[in-house]
Amino acid sequence: MTTDTNTQGPIKDPVGPVVQAGELADAVADAVRIDNETKRVDVRNRGSYVRIEVEGGECILRRQTIEDQLGRPFNMRDLEVSMPSFVGRIETGTEQFRFWLGQQPATTKEVSS
Repeated sequence: MTTDTNTQGPIKDPVGPVVQAGELADAVADAVRIDNETKRVDVRNRGSYVRIEVEGGECILRRQTIEDQLGRPFNMRDLEVSMPSFVGRIETGTEQFRFWLGQQPATTKEVSS
């Protein structure tokens, strides 16, 4: 079960997914920490949903990392069904999602397998 990790006060320029609580939310929270290892990540369990915020205005979430955490194949479109909200803007793809702030998306390329 995902537990709150916010012990340092508000995060600066937060972005990231809000996921329905459960196995997928736990895997996504772990995957966000792995895929954004150099950034502060706060996870807030709100009972029926888990809010995941990454500091710095950009959060990358890769399909392969979610699969590794779940221990099974995963389709990114399944995340959309379990993600009632998110913070920031979003770019979706079959291999990764990118949450970001700002007017223009960065030139982050989707990771291919």
